[in-house]
Parts: sequence; C-alpha cells; structure tokens
Amino acid sequence: MKGQTYRQTIRNHLATAYLLTEEKIDTVLPAFLDTLLTHMRRLEKNLEENDLELLAESGHVLKGALLNLGLHELAEMAHAIERCCTAPAAVAELESRVARLKAEIASFTRQVPR
Repeated sequence: MKGQTYRQTIRNHLATAYLLTEEKIDTVLPAFLDTLLTHMRRLEKNLEENDLELLAESGHVLKGALLNLGLHELAEMAHAIERCCTAPAAVAELESRVARLKAEIASFTRQVPR
C-alpha cells in the first residue's frame, strides 16, 4: 500500500469508527502519527538491544496503535513481530520484519527509513 492510501485509510477509519469530522481529524492526526513513530522507535531500540521480552511488548503496543488507526495489515505485521519473539526458530526473521514495518510506516508519516 502506498503512503497516500494509508493516510486515506486512516482518515476513513477515524471518521467512521470515532465519528470525527474532517477538521477534528486534521487536528488529531499529527499527534497520532507522532505516537506511532514513538512506538516504532521503541520497537527498533528493543531490537538493537536484543531484548526479546520488551520487543514482544513493543510489537503488541504498536499493533494496538495501528488498529486504532484502522491499519489492519500493518497491525498483523506488528503481531508477527510479537510472535517471532517467542519462537526461537523465527528470531532470525526479526530484523527484516522490523525493517519492513518501519518502511511501511515511514511511507505515510513522511519519515525516511534509516
């Protein structure tokens, strides 16, 4: 999905699930996106520190934040990261999964992935 499509999905979700007006969405969306980026940075930090317990927790929190924005596909990616933390055979996949999720989030938060 492209960044603009993600943004439209978020706007539609906020309007239908929370009954927000376009003006209210314009007001709250920057804070929602900032929070999402904070959660993403925490996820990356936990990965760098190889703290699987905190990484799983960060994946769970990020999943919830993405669901609150109506981004079910990305929430499933965060959930997969959460699950990988408890499956020894899947731990090797964590770095690539986190990088992919970061790139997807960057596409609509206008942040360039590192």
